Amino acid sequence: MRYILLYILIMLSTVLVSAQQVIEAKNWCLSRCDLVGDEKENAELIYLKLANDSIKNYNNSKEILRFPLRIGIVQRDSLDISLKEIRVRQAIYRLNQAFKPVGLLFYIDRVDVILSDLYLEDLSEDLYQPYNDFSDKYRLDSTISLYIFDHKKDFCRVTPLSISCGRTGGFSYVLSRRTNNVVMSKFDLSDQKIMAHEFGHFFGLYHTFEERQFGKDDFDPDKCALVGDRICDTPPDPGAVFEIYVNYSDCEMLGFKNDSGQVYKPLIENYMSYYKPCYMKEYSFTPGQIEVMRTAAHSDLRKRFSR
Repeated sequence: MRYILLYILIMLSTVLVSAQQVIEAKNWCLSRCDLVGDEKENAELIYLKLANDSIKNYNNSKEILRFPLRIGIVQRDSLDISLKEIRVRQAIYRLNQAFKPVGLLFYIDRVDVILSDLYLEDLSEDLYQPYNDFSDKYRLDSTISLYIFDHKKDFCRVTPLSISCGRTGGFSYVLSRRTNNVVMSKFDLSDQKIMAHEFGHFFGLYHTFEERQFGKDDFDPDKCALVGDRICDTPPDPGAVFEIYVNYSDCEMLGFKNDSGQVYKPLIENYMSYYKPCYMKEYSFTPGQIEVMRTAAHSDLRKRFSR
């Protein structure tokens, strides 16, 4: 009996030691496989490159248009790129997620460093003349350029009587021959909405609150294709200046009416609005917006940039 018990104890000890060795092996990997700290980011970068190359080498069809992008990183005093590659690739990946329903895909074709003293805020001075001059100087006629600029240091002006703050995330002309580029800030490159918003402009979309070009959309269903953003499935939008009426948990504007008493119910989560993100809804384009962009992308004005 003593020998049997001794044998059992020996076997249990062996099992426990073996189990402990296995556990130690697992813990060793878990605690040391990412010891340097950049392994996860580097792995993600590889998968983002694979996604980019799969689009670049995609066997094209009439349903999908692929657009190569020239990334122009604007810097003041060095050819050494200060912007991390993974931030740019993540931004293009998010852009493709937004435009997948449109049938448009984008891939990085080349990256250039452009030395310039211009900040993003400088481009809009003198009715955007610095922007036009910059575009003319660095444009590639057959490729869409995505220029990424630094901001000036301060977003706010503080005086003894007031504080005013503002920041431009990016911009693009709406379906214009004047330029063939989109401008983004380094600060907002990781924003899920801004780049999709600017490429929406590039492919023909106006803001959901547009009224300067065609007049205000004021709830007349017979004129929805003629006024505002000229898209009937984007309801009248008073603009983000009235976002004080927005309940961002419900993603809905509550209680704000026009002069005739009609209640505004803009699409808070739309890519082309100016509202903050909602907690419960993802950004999206409407079917009407998608149709406009798809038509623009297949027009001579934009299809010439596709591959």
